[in-house]
Amino acid sequence: MAADPQKKLNVRVLNTTRLSLDNQLFQPVTLIDLASEEVLNAGSGAPAAFTPAAGKADRKSGNYDVVVLGNELEGYSLKEVLKKALLAIEGARPGTLEKLSAIKTTTTRIVSKDQSRLFAAPHVVAKHAEKLDDAWWVGTNNSAQETNAWLKRAADCAGLQWDQDIQTSF
Repeated sequence: MAADPQKKLNVRVLNTTRLSLDNQLFQPVTLIDLASEEVLNAGSGAPAAFTPAAGKADRKSGNYDVVVLGNELEGYSLKEVLKKALLAIEGARPGTLEKLSAIKTTTTRIVSKDQSRLFAAPHVVAKHAEKLDDAWWVGTNNSAQETNAWLKRAADCAGLQWDQDIQTSF
């Protein structure tokens, strides 16, 4: 993103350690050397002038879909779709989040009214606790498998059938 903020370039693999960002005419504009972790101007080979993106990039690896009682919810990250699904389940079955907050694995719970109760380690809370709504916090450090597991638990708490009332695409 930092090397192509306007998103006008195409990516081409040159070899096992180098990528090329090409213009519309497939002419290299920027080279990315994975071995040296450098971004280079394709014409001169000098370091390319660009401003690195601020902050941490979201884990966006595609579209994720969850269907809750016939309503399709889409998200570009697991975190986004998990939050949407939990709010939809709570909207359909009030009290679900309260029941879900009582469930704790070895080190985590998925929702809590107190963010410090989401994870056993305080440094994880600082990185991976986000507001779900005005009352609830949600843990966002979940793989696809973990996200499915939490949604299955939420379905159970809501009295809904997994793969019937709630389905996921991941």
